[in-house]
Amino acid sequence: MIAALYLRSAVSDDDAIAEQRRLCTDYAEARGWRILDVIVDNGVGGIGVARGLTVLRDRIANGDAQAIIATDLARISRDPCHAHAFARFCRQHGADLCIVEHPIGLDTLLDLTDSVADYDKLYAERKNRL
Repeated sequence: MIAALYLRSAVSDDDAIAEQRRLCTDYAEARGWRILDVIVDNGVGGIGVARGLTVLRDRIANGDAQAIIATDLARISRDPCHAHAFARFCRQHGADLCIVEHPIGLDTLLDLTDSVADYDKLYAERKNRL
């Protein structure tokens, strides 16, 4: 399996990035996976679509990476809809999205993000009606 690591910190924090790198590398090595690339967004907030996610999408779409490893889902995005869209993109292209701190399968991850995204959508619709 060929993996890309995704490391992100909202505030520029080299120590946090180093710790994420250690955890993700350990995860890959424990499974015997080869690390293709390490994508870092240091000092990039988790609400919008970070530059690194665009790079990861390219790696996945080109078939270069078969798995993306991040320490937690908030590294991908703090917006449940963005996180869900990225997870769905991974599934559509046959790539695994691996979350080190909560090692669940991609289907379970999509079920969870579906639920949160649905709740957010309903909450926004209700808020707009008030």
